[in-house]
Amino acid sequence: MTPLTNGVYAARFHARYKKVIPFTFSYTVPLTVTNSSSSEGFQFQGSANLGWYAGGLYTYKGTASLTNFFSTYDSKYDRGTFQMTRPSATK
Repeated sequence: MTPLTNGVYAARFHARYKKVIPFTFSYTVPLTVTNSSSSEGFQFQGSANLGWYAGGLYTYKGTASLTNFFSTYDSKYDRGTFQMTRPSATK
């Protein structure tokens, strides 16, 4: 996640597809923070057109905090979730 301007962040994803012809690629999605006062962290949403070969327009919606990232994604042919948790510091 890289801050841009006016509450917009660039989120970089790396995708791996294993259907008929396996391939990987990276892409960046602009995510707009829609509520920064939530007790669960920041709420965001955004979209990116990944091209016909990757499913077209994808929309994203989720929350992020200092320790967690959760997002849904949805396109014409695919939908699911991303979920990441920062590991606790080892002592």
